Amino acid sequence: MPELINLEGKTAVVFGLANKRSIAWGIAQKLYQGGAKLAICYQNERMKAEAAGLIDDLPGSEGFQCDVSSDAEIAVLFEQLKERYGKLDVVVRPRICMGTLSTPAARGSGLRMM
Repeated sequence: MPELINLEGKTAVVFGLANKRSIAWGIAQKLYQGGAKLAICYQNERMKAEAAGLIDDLPGSEGFQCDVSSDAEIAVLFEQLKERYGKLDVVVRPRICMGTLSTPAARGSGLRMM
């Protein structure tokens, strides 16, 4: 098995967590195994309960609600991330997750993406 990239001290945000079969969950697990601090996003209140259970399986990770088809929710999320982490090193939005993160809210958030 190939070695994982060392992500100690790095912060990653993963969008689109729906359930244990979602691509976002598999990616979040690998980033966590590599040592990244995780912010994991789920789409809405309906998905919150299942997402929270999974996020709890990755100690130190935090969950955030964000529907990426909503500029308003993206703006709120990026403000929360800026306040909490200051910078992001990794941003993951699986293709299946609809919407865009190139909105003015995301670009103008002041978050440094390394």
